[in-house]
Amino acid sequence: MVNFVYPEELYFFVESIRAFEVRDVGSSKWLEVHEMVIKLSQQAAYEASQNREEEVKEFLISRDKLRLLIHEAFCVNLWKTRVLPHLLEIDPNPQATFLIYTVMYHEAALVALLDMCLYHPSGCETLQESVLDLIDYCGHSVAQVIGLVSMGYHENESKVDVDEAVLTELERQKRNFVYKIGLRSISILNYLADNVSLFHLSAARRMLFTHDIPWLMVDVLCFRPWQRKTSKGLQKFIDEKWTNVEDAAKIVKPEAQAWFCVHQLLLNPQVMENYELNEARCKQLSKLLGLMHETLLDQLPVLIGLKQFLSRLTLSGNTTAKLQPLLLEDLPQIQNDLTKEVDREGGFYQIAQAQDSLFLSRDKKQICDLASRLSAAYGTELLCELEQNMADLNVQEGNPVSQPDSGAGGDTASGEQIKKCATCLVLAKKMCANCKKVHYCSRECQLKDWANHKTACLDSS
Repeated sequence: MVNFVYPEELYFFVESIRAFEVRDVGSSKWLEVHEMVIKLSQQAAYEASQNREEEVKEFLISRDKLRLLIHEAFCVNLWKTRVLPHLLEIDPNPQATFLIYTVMYHEAALVALLDMCLYHPSGCETLQESVLDLIDYCGHSVAQVIGLVSMGYHENESKVDVDEAVLTELERQKRNFVYKIGLRSISILNYLADNVSLFHLSAARRMLFTHDIPWLMVDVLCFRPWQRKTSKGLQKFIDEKWTNVEDAAKIVKPEAQAWFCVHQLLLNPQVMENYELNEARCKQLSKLLGLMHETLLDQLPVLIGLKQFLSRLTLSGNTTAKLQPLLLEDLPQIQNDLTKEVDREGGFYQIAQAQDSLFLSRDKKQICDLASRLSAAYGTELLCELEQNMADLNVQEGNPVSQPDSGAGGDTASGEQIKKCATCLVLAKKMCANCKKVHYCSRECQLKDWANHKTACLDSS
C-alpha cells in the first residue's frame, strides 16, 4: 500500500509539530518540521481520496495539534507580509527564490490540513479559544480572494509569461497561494458555522459582527472566484487545478461551501438572535435571490429553506434595531503574541537582515543542497507513481487512456500505450504531473527537458 507517511512514522511526525516564532522561519529546525507537515498533508489528502481510515486527522486531533497549525499559519503569514518585502528591498534580484516559495507553500499545506480536520465536529471541539484566531485568519483570506478577482486576477493568471522577471514570477506565485488559501478558508468557515454551538459565544459574535461572514459570503457568491473564462473556454477550479467544463451551472465544492455557510448562519435562530437585519444587510442578502435558480436548487435542495427566508426578508424589509447584550468577549491572541515577540527582537526589518544570508544566499552549493532536500521532501516521484497507478486503474476499469502518436510508424499491442522518455527515448513509466502529456524515465531527464517543455506545460494548466 502506497504511503507518504508510514504508520510507524505517524506519531513521530505529528508530535514533531511545534510553535515557531517569525525569526525561525526558514531555519534548519523549521525546515525539518516543514518536511513533516508536507508529508502529513499529502498523506491526509490521499487517505481522504481513497476512502481509507483517516489516521492523520485522528492523530492531529487526539494530540491537540490543530491550535499549533493555526499558530504556524499566522507565523508564516506575518513573515510573508511583513518580512519578505524587507528582504526584497535588500536584494531585488535574489539568486534563488525556491526557499521563499517553500515558506508560502508551507502556509497552504497547513490550511489544507485544517480544512480536512475541521470537516469533523471532533476537530472543531479541540480548537477552544483559538477558534477566534482562525475566524480572523479565514475572514481575511476570503476578503483577499475577493480583492484579487475584482482586480482582474483571473485575466492576468490565464496568461503566463515564461520569460517573466524573478520578482514578477514570485508575485504571481504569491497571488496563487493567496487564492488557494482563500478558497480553503471558505470551506473552513462553513465548518465553523456548522459547529458554532460548540464554541464560546465570542465565536458567533466574531463571525457575525467583527467580520460579518453572511455579507462576506454574498460577495464571494457574486464574484464567483472559482470560475474564469479563457481562450480555451469556461474553466472551474476543481481539485486544486483549473479544469475546462461544459456545464456552467454545475456546482463546484467552494461554491457549495459558501452557500452552506450562509444557510447555517441565517437559519440558526440562536446565532441570529442578535444579528440586526438593517437596510444595508437586507439589500446585500437580497442579491442571493438572483442567484438561486432552479438548477442550483436541484443540486442543493437544502437551500430551498434559505430562499424562502430571503423572500420573506425582502417582502418585510428591515427589522427594528436590536439591543446588543452586554458580553465579555474573548480576543484572539496568536497574532498579537507573535507581533509582541517580533517587537522584542527589534522589529520585522531586523529579522529580515538576520535572514539575509539564508533567503538571499548566493552560495551555489548551499542552494543545490537545499533544492535536493526539498525535492525529496515533496515526494514528486511518489506523486507521479500514484498518478500513473490511477491511470492504469482507469484502463483496467474500461476507461482507456488515449494513445498519442508514437511517431515510429509501428502498431502497438491492443490496450497498450507507448510511453517513451522525452529526453532519452527509453520506455518511461512516469509522466509530467502538471500537463500529463509527456513521459520521463527519471527525475533527471525531466529536469534536463524542462527548458523545452516549460512553455507547453504552463499553457496546459
